[in-house]
Amino acid sequence: SIRSGNKSTADEDIDSLLDRVVVLFRFIHDKDLFEAYYKRDLAKRLLYNKSVSADTERSMVQKLRMECGPGFTKRLEGMLRDMDFTSDLDGKFTNLQEAQEANNIGFHASILTQAFWPTYEPMLLTIPRNVELAQEQFVQFYSEKHNGRRLYWQPNLGTCLLKVSFDEGPKELSLTIVQGTVLLLFSESDELSYKQIQENTGLEDVELMRTLQSLACGKHRVLVKEPKGRDVAGTDVFTFNASFTSTQSRIKIGQILLKEAEKESKEVEEHIQLDRMYQVDAAIVRILKARKRADHTALMAELLSRLKFNSTSAEVKERIETLIERDYIKRDDADPSLYHYLA
Repeated sequence: SIRSGNKSTADEDIDSLLDRVVVLFRFIHDKDLFEAYYKRDLAKRLLYNKSVSADTERSMVQKLRMECGPGFTKRLEGMLRDMDFTSDLDGKFTNLQEAQEANNIGFHASILTQAFWPTYEPMLLTIPRNVELAQEQFVQFYSEKHNGRRLYWQPNLGTCLLKVSFDEGPKELSLTIVQGTVLLLFSESDELSYKQIQENTGLEDVELMRTLQSLACGKHRVLVKEPKGRDVAGTDVFTFNASFTSTQSRIKIGQILLKEAEKESKEVEEHIQLDRMYQVDAAIVRILKARKRADHTALMAELLSRLKFNSTSAEVKERIETLIERDYIKRDDADPSLYHYLA
């Protein structure tokens, strides 16, 4: 119901639905895992304009804050603040673009605070020159207002709208930045080999293959691939499909997402496991620092009462061994089940 396009719930019923979601949330023990997945999905809704409304997003985050405290929602609230800041900054930059019509391509940028958002892998992409000029203009505009801050670009998170002329007339194509960059190469050449596209974009094989697959092998085939087939190979040749037809005037060309979604889920779970290790380590050290010493049974009981997620005895023992190796704690010489804090 938070995602736009869902018409199954009326606006006036959304708040009561979110209240029921919170009731279910109370029964979730691994709330850190919930927060990680919620942050990932919130990021997608915000970056791709898929939220039903900003007010609904804030309402849900506020309900989670009331349940778990500000520490739980700090990053979620930070993401929403970033989008408010971006909206304000974008309006000012749009005015600047309109005043300088020479390179006004309708460039928009979202400013994301790295600590709040999911971790995204950097992508090497050679963007079109007119986009690069607009990007440089934005950096100059931003630096004048926020001196000392450094921007890192994430083209894999962006989208673009291209007006493309086909034989039956112009169409607006909604694309990712990567798809748009590849498609724009065909404004200068009707036919390009896979290697030529790669040389002009700098994309790695995995990203380039799935991008070309979405443009030439999906539902909306704005490129034609030779030889024909559902998979893309490094020896393929691509041509612009001028005879492409559609009853729609604006067409969204989807990306190949299945494997990417699986990869994202794996990365989220790996990040959570790493974060949990740090939390267990910190909790053990805090307990022993306060008590100076504790036997294994007492340590386990207090530790498990502090943690907000399930942790097995074997996992805790592994963290204890690690802390002993790093000289944070030590075993008693006479009683191996007794641990001492090392100042």
